[in-house]
Amino acid sequence: MWVVSGALLLVWFILKFILHKGGFIHILLLTAISIFGVQLIAYRKTRYQNSSRR
Repeated sequence: MWVVSGALLLVWFILKFILHKGGFIHILLLTAISIFGVQLIAYRKTRYQNSSRR
């Protein structure tokens, strides 16, 4: 999922700033940020649970 969110951010950056496309491209940004946020929360939750078991 990290790769997917990174790819979406890269595509958004290229389309927004290099090709000057607007409109629907912001959906890619919101999707990438959402995926990144979910993965970050899941990673921290898993890391916290694993450290408390030791």
